[in-house]
Formats: sequence, C-alpha cells, structure tokens
Amino acid sequence: MNITHNNLSKVKLQLQRKALEHISKVVPGTTIVCEKGVVLLTESNDLRDYTLRPGHHVFIRRRGDVLVEAIDDAELNIIYPN
Repeated sequence: MNITHNNLSKVKLQLQRKALEHISKVVPGTTIVCEKGVVLLTESNDLRDYTLRPGHHVFIRRRGDVLVEAIDDAELNIIYPN
C-alpha cells in the first residue's frame, strides 16, 4: 500500500493485488475513484458491495467506514468534500 496526499482534499491510494484497506470515518460527499485495476468496495451500513474498474466511482452518502479489497494491483483517488 502506498498513500500520497496531493492536497488537503485528495488522497491517492495504491494497493497491491489481494490487499485490504480499511478507511475509517469517511464523511458524506467523499468520492472514491478507481484509476487502475479492479477493487471491491464495501461501505458500512450499506447492503450493497461495489466493483470498481478504471473510470468507475462511488459517492459516499453516509458517515462511516469503507473497506477496499484489491482484486488486481489498483490505484484509487479519494476526493474529500471541501
């Protein structure tokens, strides 16, 4: 896993294949964008799971935790609301 802070509101997350990343206390309005690879994303208090491929994104609607599992080597951008 490699995390790069581009500025205060955007974080680049790089995950190796089969890696798990727990992102805690994600605020509503956060967008998670897949730039590379394939990931499975689970949001707390949401019965759905999401498969993200390059160009796909998830808009977080409730405060909570997010679990991301990399199916392949992956790169995500996490964009926090201002």
